[in-house]
Amino acid sequence: MTKVDRIFGGLLLVFVAVTATVSLVNPLFEAPDEIRHYRYIRKLVTERALPIQGQEEVRSQSHHPPLYYALAALASAWIPSPHTSTYEHPINPFWGYRNWEVGVDNKLQYWHSEAERFPFREGFLAALIPRWVNVLLGALTVVLTYQIGRRVWPDAPLLALGSAAVIALNPQFIYTSAAINNDIIAAACGAAVLLLCIRIVQDGADRRTVIWLGLTYGCALLSKLHLAAAGALIALALFWEAWHEKPRLQGRFAWVRRGVSGLLLVGVIALALAGWWFIRNWMLYGDLTGMRVVNELWAGRSARDNWWAIGQGLPYLWASLWGRFGYGQIPLPQAVYTVVLVVCIISVLGYVWPGRRRFPMALAFLLILTIVLYSAIVLYYMLIQPAGAMGRFLFPALPAFAIVVVGGLSGWLRTPARTAVSVVALMALLLGIALGGYLWPAVRCPPRATAAQTPSDTPIAQFGDVARVLAVETNPAQVWPGEPLWVQVTWEPLQRTARPYAVYLHLIDAIGAVVTQRDTWPGLGRAPTTSWRVGRTFVDTYRLDVPASTYTPNRATVRLGLYEQEWGRLPLFVGGILLSDQSLEAGAVEIAALPGDWPNGQFANFAGEIAFVGYTLEPRSLAGGETLTATLYWQVLAEPRYDYAIFAQVLDAEYHVWGSHDGGGITWTPGEVVTVTRSITLLPETPSGSYPLQVGLFHSETGRLPVIAEDGHYLEERVLLGPIVVQAK
Repeated sequence: MTKVDRIFGGLLLVFVAVTATVSLVNPLFEAPDEIRHYRYIRKLVTERALPIQGQEEVRSQSHHPPLYYALAALASAWIPSPHTSTYEHPINPFWGYRNWEVGVDNKLQYWHSEAERFPFREGFLAALIPRWVNVLLGALTVVLTYQIGRRVWPDAPLLALGSAAVIALNPQFIYTSAAINNDIIAAACGAAVLLLCIRIVQDGADRRTVIWLGLTYGCALLSKLHLAAAGALIALALFWEAWHEKPRLQGRFAWVRRGVSGLLLVGVIALALAGWWFIRNWMLYGDLTGMRVVNELWAGRSARDNWWAIGQGLPYLWASLWGRFGYGQIPLPQAVYTVVLVVCIISVLGYVWPGRRRFPMALAFLLILTIVLYSAIVLYYMLIQPAGAMGRFLFPALPAFAIVVVGGLSGWLRTPARTAVSVVALMALLLGIALGGYLWPAVRCPPRATAAQTPSDTPIAQFGDVARVLAVETNPAQVWPGEPLWVQVTWEPLQRTARPYAVYLHLIDAIGAVVTQRDTWPGLGRAPTTSWRVGRTFVDTYRLDVPASTYTPNRATVRLGLYEQEWGRLPLFVGGILLSDQSLEAGAVEIAALPGDWPNGQFANFAGEIAFVGYTLEPRSLAGGETLTATLYWQVLAEPRYDYAIFAQVLDAEYHVWGSHDGGGITWTPGEVVTVTRSITLLPETPSGSYPLQVGLFHSETGRLPVIAEDGHYLEERVLLGPIVVQAK
């Protein structure tokens, strides 16, 4: 064993240690589609049968070939567990809040109990073992990548080490290897096929290698459907080798017969292993691949009319190749993805200049074809599936990509040692940023409050016997419509509850109207009251978004409380006194009017034809049976295609309309601002409460006109104004 091999052994141990840690730290089922993969495994364990698309009570990943699931079932079947193929995990109802943003706000999709932590009670160990199967498969992929690098650079093993580091320290590869899925076995099979193809090109197509290639390709076909593309790599390797053996072969087309015979042997062996899967698909679905049913069940679409999906999905595809965790709701800062892209582009330019390190032609073809094949398949999948832009789908091409990137960087850095050190350092930095800076904060319990965050031991308030509020602060003191308001609360848990309580925050204006509200579990989803640690104080910072259409100028207060969905609000004690209002005043804020020509100015672009630019409401507080006067300001942007009418409706959260005034007869002159007044009489039986006024444009033939964003995508078909308050009679 050489010194480089020993260093690689250390790298492999780091990969296993970090990945195993992530498998324990990342709560179960938070990785993409993990619960559906788990149901497939439990189907094999509990029913000893494969799932059938469209015949499942609860959906699983039933369209995938079974190799990974069979391995995971064998590894976990000995563990007693009540989980079946219909297992459902309780969800976090507040998951996905502003999920495109970097941060920690409700990044966990599920409600996680103490049973999911060590020593894994209630059968949850059966869900952890399949993760560890992937840890081993991920390690195998790293080993195979190193072996590919050794064959590509027999005189520069440090470059092979750098290539392995691109995978072993890739945050997304580690995250996926620490979860339940079939993407890692696909990566391992893809790497194994590429290694054997390189071996054939370099050493010749002896019978033993071809048999191993057939077995590996059969496993690849049983791992994930898109690895069928590896057949093109196999054909290239076999015919390339046969062509170079041509001088030693007898007969004009002997090299063709040699290539065909090798390809037939690989095909026969592969089909002997995996053919039954395709026959089963044909018998069940009338389709060898089963993809027709996949498209029917998973909102598939025609590839022909969706070329826009590639341009839209490429940034996400790139981000999720390096580090975008969960269902994409735990991203890294955009600058991180940009830096990685720049490094990769620079590496490719390393092949341009004369005299720089290059691959032999056969290896170059194999590496480039690997990248192109799997990339083309993923791009096609993006055309037909809304969820096609997933970086993990490119994992079978990742070893080849790593080799190409490291080879290009070596053209700039000149020496293998300098290249390997640079690659390992950059990847380690990326790994530390991704896991330590973004994944860990998003999934762990909130850290204990500091002394500065708990200025006094005397609580401000207490909610029942569940929690105390030690400090509360609202910032800023003045906001404008469309801006966020931040409420920081220091909690002291008093007990762990049987059911999760939620925090609510209401922003209530001077007339008692609810301007906006926010509900979430404590810890921003990371610390439900069912897992509270008594006495362990923590700080939550809640975001309240003031709607762009909020009535201004205005003064509002933030009120805070705890409630359970069925049991209602917890009683509030301040200074030991029970308050009738079960919400705590958390601060006050001035909502300032935006400058402009129109009251409550804004700009809602209705299809590029007419924009809503402002409004007034009079009165804003009234009773059922009384009349509200709404003055609406519309700017005509272009010649309208139709004679649009306006709808103006008072409605509740269930979309029940309690008063409306719809109608047309308006002259829309391009360049002008049209003022329209609507008198809306509420139904006498309108319940008391806060109600928004929805306004928009419609035509009897075309329906409602959509509001479009600055980048052209559709938003809603209305604008919400107000709100108003309906008083009890």
